[in-house]
Amino acid sequence: MTGHITNREVHSPGVAQPDPWDEFFSLFLDPTRTYSCAFWTRPDDTLEQAQLSKLDLVLGKCDLRPGMTLLDVGCGWGSAILRAMDTCGVNTIGLTVSRSQYRYVRDQLADRLVRGRPCGQVWLRGWEGFDGHADRITCIEAFEHFHRERYADFFDFAYRTLPADGVLVLQTIIGYSSDDLRAREVAHTSADDPFMRFQYETIFAGDPLPPPTGRDPQGVSAYAEDAGFTVTDIQPLGPHYATTLDHWADALHAHHDRAIELTGPEIYNAYIRYLTGCADHARSGHIDVMQFTCTKPSTEH
Repeated sequence: MTGHITNREVHSPGVAQPDPWDEFFSLFLDPTRTYSCAFWTRPDDTLEQAQLSKLDLVLGKCDLRPGMTLLDVGCGWGSAILRAMDTCGVNTIGLTVSRSQYRYVRDQLADRLVRGRPCGQVWLRGWEGFDGHADRITCIEAFEHFHRERYADFFDFAYRTLPADGVLVLQTIIGYSSDDLRAREVAHTSADDPFMRFQYETIFAGDPLPPPTGRDPQGVSAYAEDAGFTVTDIQPLGPHYATTLDHWADALHAHHDRAIELTGPEIYNAYIRYLTGCADHARSGHIDVMQFTCTKPSTEH
């Protein structure tokens, strides 16, 4: 396994084979296979309970109503669209560029169809290849894997896809420049830079994480506003992110031998470094996870 250590690539076509990445992630994710920051409403919640609380938080901000269609960009193993079908009575479309995730979600949706649940679909494509419409859009920690030059295109796509009064809820990891850290009185030394470069080069798309606001560099909310959205809420989840990462790192440590058997020591060590390092940087305030609620105006400008 080479290149970025991410599960988001499209795998080669051909006869379906067991994907070691699927099992690797299952070693440290909760049973819903939710690979994003959880949300603790009670300190004694399990990781699974906290992930379901996060999904409910996102879906609640979408203001979903039965019969609507929810598009989830970067749906992973489908936890958001499955939760939306089961709790909100909406139709769902998930987008993924991973063949193994596509197969997994497809099988989950087929089971729900047999039991008469609302309609759910999963498409093996990125958001650039989606030409339909949706009443609501969620994007839960897929944005970090887009190249910076695609940020504006993504928000234009979301705005175009939604109806008047449509809502996009974006959850993403954000970063800060050295100047921002100094302004926030967060200690920063040159020792922090190698880890941040490692994170950009091996986990994300190679670009620095965007700031939440501002114009230089341009922040997430500015990209949304340029597309025509009104950003009605920004909710930081930094402490929850650190706790999520702690849970993942502990679980991966506990499955050390199997993880190395599946992916090799280089990948295992890189993920341990990523999980523990990001937890430290979230606790120190160098990075954060934020939910952006972006609403399309009721009438076009």
